[in-house]
Amino acid sequence: MKTEKPEDVVAVKQFAEEYAAAWAKGDPELLLSCYADDAVVIMSLEEPIVGKEALRELYQHVFAAQKTEEEGGGMASMAEAIGLNPDDYTWTTEIGEGTTEVSGDLGYLWSTYANIATPKPGVDAKPIRDSGVSLLIVRRQEDGAWKVALGMSTRGEDPVAASQQDKTAQ
Repeated sequence: MKTEKPEDVVAVKQFAEEYAAAWAKGDPELLLSCYADDAVVIMSLEEPIVGKEALRELYQHVFAAQKTEEEGGGMASMAEAIGLNPDDYTWTTEIGEGTTEVSGDLGYLWSTYANIATPKPGVDAKPIRDSGVSLLIVRRQEDGAWKVALGMSTRGEDPVAASQQDKTAQ
């Protein structure tokens, strides 16, 4: 049974904006502040990552390049982590409208996303697009703050096709 309160939906949507901003900044500690201590993250074809300390290790690696928001933030840091020169691209993120619902102390947000790296003029490269669907299940903490309890994401415009493609590449 859904017991949604309008103020909770507003609070969860505000949290989602803060979470997206933390990703954009590329600061692992700021991003970790959005997670519950016992959070779980599940990504396509990966083992679940359980707990804030395991997430800290992941995000420190992902954001090792420490790019500012103006330099592409989290997206540029991730590009550098996989061997691309982030200075060769401009970075944009598109988030679809999605859905937010809350019932009691739990809520969920799902949306489509696309991270796009467009080569700068003079750079001989093709645009790179990483897209898929993201699901965050959030839980109200004892202090009233909303935090990610479970995060899941798929990859690719067609997540099923992307999963099959990844299997054939292995």
